[in-house]
Amino acid sequence: MSVVVVASMKGGVGKTTTTANLAFALSRLGRPVLVVDLDPQNSLFLHFGLDGSNRDGLAVAALDGRPWHAPALVSDSGVLCLPYGLLRGEQVARFERLLNENPRALGEALRDACAAEPEAIVLIDTPPGPSPYLKAAFECADLALLVLLADGGSYATIPAMEAWVAEWQSQRPGLRAAYVLNQTDASSPLARDVGEVLRQRLAHRLLPVGIHRDEAIGEALAVQQSVIEYDPHCRASLDFRQLAAAVARECP
Repeated sequence: MSVVVVASMKGGVGKTTTTANLAFALSRLGRPVLVVDLDPQNSLFLHFGLDGSNRDGLAVAALDGRPWHAPALVSDSGVLCLPYGLLRGEQVARFERLLNENPRALGEALRDACAAEPEAIVLIDTPPGPSPYLKAAFECADLALLVLLADGGSYATIPAMEAWVAEWQSQRPGLRAAYVLNQTDASSPLARDVGEVLRQRLAHRLLPVGIHRDEAIGEALAVQQSVIEYDPHCRASLDFRQLAAAVARECP
């Protein structure tokens, strides 16, 4: 089992969309994939056409004393999806305390979930910024995939993200980290300039595969499909297939 944490310092960078489409692309490579929603917004399931009326999820199961992975559902695309679940405010606080008190519990649950699939790749979608969720995810991660936009806001977050990675690599020397540039737009001079600055700043830590801005991504979400299912020949579909190949090489 290899665990990939998808993270960002700021919201609005397309982290959840990247997680969902990457999960589908990895499954197309023949790897068993478990995608985990570790964000109280509980929106990842929308990308997989799963029933939105189902309130169950990882956090709900944890508070009920059940196995955390018990609510996982197989989507029509073949990806195993573990929602966060629907919790009220006080319940969210209880689950966050649980993670703070035992951050290794998440990793134990994932190992149980993937016991029969040693080659599985687990993708964890996390809320933006430092949180008990990110702490628990980094505790079991093999690879941190950090999502950026080619804009000044993302550039300003790099020192904080670098500090995250340095802190966790000091505790877990085997943790690898890579950045991916999302929603790239070759027609925008500003985006091109910022993208070049990011490449110079991050060097080899920035993956050579970026995700182009593509209307097909939003259209695919509207019908609860991956962009590869919706339009397999669009630019974003090619990007996600290339990103999946890069991630798979990091997850032997």
